[in-house]
Amino acid sequence: MSKRDAASEQTGQAANNEPTTQPTWSKLLISALLVMHVAAVVSPPLAFACRSRGGESAAIRAVARFFQPYTGAFFFDHGYAFFAPDPGPNHLVDYKLEFNDGRSPIKGRFPDLAAERPRLLYHRYFMLSEALNNRFAPPQFAPEPSPPALTASAGERERFAKIKTDYEAEKKRWQQARRQYEAMRKSIEEHLKYSYGADRVTLNRIEHLPADPEDVVYERKALSAAESYREMPETMPLGGPR
Repeated sequence: MSKRDAASEQTGQAANNEPTTQPTWSKLLISALLVMHVAAVVSPPLAFACRSRGGESAAIRAVARFFQPYTGAFFFDHGYAFFAPDPGPNHLVDYKLEFNDGRSPIKGRFPDLAAERPRLLYHRYFMLSEALNNRFAPPQFAPEPSPPALTASAGERERFAKIKTDYEAEKKRWQQARRQYEAMRKSIEEHLKYSYGADRVTLNRIEHLPADPEDVVYERKALSAAESYREMPETMPLGGPR
């Protein structure tokens, strides 16, 4: 091999060994997508953590709603309330089956750890009852805000227009939530009627409140005490925009 051919081969090998550089625009795009993805993943637990008795954080709620189509599609918005350190109450469903042929009514509850085994089956029922409760939307929405007086100032009319716009947006969200809740509730009722051959089904959502640590330690209160269960109302009022 001549010196010229050797030099040419070394030059080609050096060119092949040079690292390829990513275009700046693609780096920026990938970085932006990663930031958006992380923000979307963080938004549901952050929205939950910022809840209080005074309501939700308006800023975090806006962020969570912005990412909701993405987090909902990939199921990033699952139940963070279930986990420690403050898991909160869990929810069950009581049902009563009635028959037109004279059979005695059947009453039951799910999830039921004694009947649903293995544990994974119990977990499926547990997620079903929690999903029904999370989908709950009351049958009525808040009354429409009253318009300002005819003598109201331009500023008052402008504020009312903003309130009315927010009200209509909230009402649309409520209508969608109510349709989802009714569809899920009816699906459970139809499944129970089919499974047992029943003619009528009555469902009641039950909330199981966690025991206070002091009650357990000092008063020896059982975790399954009867007073820790309460029936959830179906006509709970829903507040309109503030």
